[in-house]
Amino acid sequence: LPIVEKIRIVAQKVYGAQDIELSPVAQSQVDCYTWQGFGNLPVCMAKTHLSLSHQPERKGVPTGFILPISDVRASIGAGFIYPLVGTVSAEYSTQSLPFL
Repeated sequence: LPIVEKIRIVAQKVYGAQDIELSPVAQSQVDCYTWQGFGNLPVCMAKTHLSLSHQPERKGVPTGFILPISDVRASIGAGFIYPLVGTVSAEYSTQSLPFL
């Protein structure tokens, strides 16, 4: 399956989304990874842990929403593609760890 279809299947079957919407940056990254031959890698979504949607305030099991994909990155050595959902960051943050 193409990368976009893998993302769509996870969004619909796991998170209950109606569909996905890729930003221009995300679409460009998908095209690049596909061209480089990485389209066969599995997908691991990076999103907020506070909701099944991209909106932390939506609790329970929301349905019918469009899941925005802001960027798509790859861990080639680890062997997977990871779309960034909504405003999630792939960078480590210590904001909630006051002891650091």
